[in-house]
Amino acid sequence: MATRRKPYIREVDGCWWLRRPFYRFYMLRESTSLFAVWVSLYLLLGLLCPSTFLKLLNNPIVVLLNLVALAAAVLHTWTWFGLVPKALNLPEACLGKIVKGLWWTTAAVSVIFLLLAIF
Repeated sequence: MATRRKPYIREVDGCWWLRRPFYRFYMLRESTSLFAVWVSLYLLLGLLCPSTFLKLLNNPIVVLLNLVALAAAVLHTWTWFGLVPKALNLPEACLGKIVKGLWWTTAAVSVIFLLLAIF
């Protein structure tokens, strides 16, 4: 049976996410994916055209983009490691140790890759 009433459709403007800090941070976290795309394309360029890749390393805009991508990766890692305790059903005493272990593992792997890149 069809009704003649128009369904209620709430209008949402394009700035809905600016109203609450939680949504602003959510949009910031989700925007880190754009920098992940940048890093992926940049590394792909390094595999396909190493000479162009090396020339771009000296460009200040590329260096700035890489630094912003690093900051975005750290933000994404921080929020991801913050979700680990919520996903695991473990006692509270273990959760802090797990998150610290994740950070130490990330730091150790980063140092290993840095040393491999230098030598």
